[in-house]
Amino acid sequence: MSDLSAFRRSRIYAQGWNAARGPRTGGTEHEDVVNPYTCEPERSRWDEGYANALRSNRHVRFTPTRTVADPPAE
Repeated sequence: MSDLSAFRRSRIYAQGWNAARGPRTGGTEHEDVVNPYTCEPERSRWDEGYANALRSNRHVRFTPTRTVADPPAE
């Protein structure tokens, strides 16, 4: 990957990450996502970003919210 600049590599990784985190237009899971890069090392870098986003998506983040049953704050 030495022929790609660090900035370019980060942009390709981010494109893969965003593809995994973005809304789906059809299909189930992530089967409608296609890596736009056909040559190495860009293809591997995009795949890496995509896979890492899917892995981080598995972690459910709990955000407490108030419900109707909660007593009002004083």
